[in-house]
Amino acid sequence: MIRRIAAIVVVATTLAAVLIGGRLDLHAQTTPLVTRVHRFLMGTSMTIEVSGVDPAARADAIEEAFAAMAEVDRLMSHYRSDSDITRVNREAATHPVPVSPAVFSVLAAAEDVSRASRGAFDVTVGPLMKLWGFFQKQPHVPSDAELAAVRPLVNHTQVLLDAAAQTVRFTRPGMQVDLGGIAKGFAVELAGGVLKRRGLSGFIDAGGNQYFVGTPVGKPRWQVGIEDPDHRGALLGVLKVDGGAVSTSGGYHNFFEANGVRYGHLLDPRTLRPSDRSISVTIVSRDATLADALTKPVFLLGPVEGLALAESFPGTRALIATRAADGSVALTMSASLRAQFAPAAATVH
Repeated sequence: MIRRIAAIVVVATTLAAVLIGGRLDLHAQTTPLVTRVHRFLMGTSMTIEVSGVDPAARADAIEEAFAAMAEVDRLMSHYRSDSDITRVNREAATHPVPVSPAVFSVLAAAEDVSRASRGAFDVTVGPLMKLWGFFQKQPHVPSDAELAAVRPLVNHTQVLLDAAAQTVRFTRPGMQVDLGGIAKGFAVELAGGVLKRRGLSGFIDAGGNQYFVGTPVGKPRWQVGIEDPDHRGALLGVLKVDGGAVSTSGGYHNFFEANGVRYGHLLDPRTLRPSDRSISVTIVSRDATLADALTKPVFLLGPVEGLALAESFPGTRALIATRAADGSVALTMSASLRAQFAPAAATVH
């Protein structure tokens, strides 16, 4: 089972290091019972909505939640020269690199998912993402020779984690970890922990990773729309959840086309190429770190193996959109999700 992360400990240590100004943004929306704030962080648009009687308490909770997520970005972004992950990528091939408890926990959680998925999830895809041009946003279809050169660098078993020393070591030069497939889930769970400790209800939305706490104003359950990949602005259906994490990954937003072929950003660590086994995957779990990580291997494995992988983690369920033989969108989902899902036009298996 994936290692649970003590969010309250991480938040307590990070808030001393990060301040976000103690104010609401110009993009804040406030009503007598709800405050919603939008900010750009971790390379994506983020929203935090908090409900409660006291507007000042809502504002304070939002600031603390954003501060927690900003600290995750500071520690785990490979775009920052001062992050733990940048230091790991620069030095771990030569010696063990000490990292923060938060980074070590996320790397350990990633290894759990890598093992369970038999390598379909792998945070050592950094060199592969660069080769395909997704880091630099300069699309490039690699040659077979280029892929062969990268092949030895993509292997999660060559990342050595020392729990006692809290260090990371690579067994091969040139390796690089990329936590883009798991860090946002960790961040939204930390933010959700802030709301829980303060006794507030609300949600955090970070680029496809959502976390729900309590109950929405005027409704018994949260409702999450599942986007229709073929019709912009339309939905495949709506999921009703009581709380926890809902994470979605799809290949229809981040892609490029070359010579009439579409290449998505979800690269298979085993084949080193994009996969078309799925169109999108939604994971429902109490654990947002797990939910974020699982969307990628479930997408790559498809509706049969992917569903089995998701359900191998207690309390975790999946909804997988694939392309049917007639070109329509078909949905495969965990049996326990059926009562929570109101379909639109898709076929549900």
